Amino acid sequence: MISLNTYKLQKLMDLKIDFSFQKVFGNELIIPFLNALLERPPKDKIHRILQSPANKDEDLAPLSFLCMTNTGKKLHIFINVRNSFDIVKHSLYYAAKAYSNQNYKDICPVFFINLLNYELLNQTESFHTTYLLKERQAEAPLLDVFELHFIEYPTLIKAFEAKKVNLWNDAKARWLLLLGIVDQRFGIFYEDLYKEMNLLSLRDEEIRLAFHKWHELSQQKKEWTAYEKRLQQTLDEEKELHEAKQREKAAYEKGVKQLQINIAKKMLADGMEIEYVAKITGLSLREIESLTKD
Repeated sequence: MISLNTYKLQKLMDLKIDFSFQKVFGNELIIPFLNALLERPPKDKIHRILQSPANKDEDLAPLSFLCMTNTGKKLHIFINVRNSFDIVKHSLYYAAKAYSNQNYKDICPVFFINLLNYELLNQTESFHTTYLLKERQAEAPLLDVFELHFIEYPTLIKAFEAKKVNLWNDAKARWLLLLGIVDQRFGIFYEDLYKEMNLLSLRDEEIRLAFHKWHELSQQKKEWTAYEKRLQQTLDEEKELHEAKQREKAAYEKGVKQLQINIAKKMLADGMEIEYVAKITGLSLREIESLTKD
């Protein structure tokens, strides 16, 4: 059973916050991370990073990496760790900006990766869902143009707990679960996962380096202060977005309800039976009866 360890939670940064992700992965570890995640053929794997994001505390846009593959082809990769609830529009907006900022004679593919602390999709049982441009009838993909990725951490953690993923032979799950050990949004430290990952780091040099950088960064007082500021900024923004979405939903539902009431009143005025009015409008019999008393 994965348990909560308050001490570790207070001493280790959440790697799904852009500040700590960028500090730990930087140019060195981002290459094996992306290669494991994207699972591209050897010739199309990322060879080096041409441009990585600057650390701007006021900018909550996704992290952006300009990469070059083994064949010399450029890729523009975004990594989003924000948990907004309009994530699809958010992804397409930044992807469109990336295309528009390029020279149309030398446009490179755009890949957008979302690391989410909530479940978004239900098309598959997989923790990793990828969307490509495809021909509608033949479903033939238009490769190396655009990819939209969603990593759902609740689904990934469930798969780990159910032993459906094996860190020892699955590089993608290994890297993603490393980021999932600490979850500051819900105040959780996955102790069993930490122990297994720590053991695995004895065999995996890159994971060992990530562990070292993660612990070293978390122990630096100045860096921890900057991390806490960024964490709070991120959580405040996500809370505002969630509350705005809830208000929008409530306003929509109120509008729908009022429309149902207006239709019901008109049907009742035309002498239609209460049961039929309820069936057509979706209102309950009690709600319809109350309208007859107004």
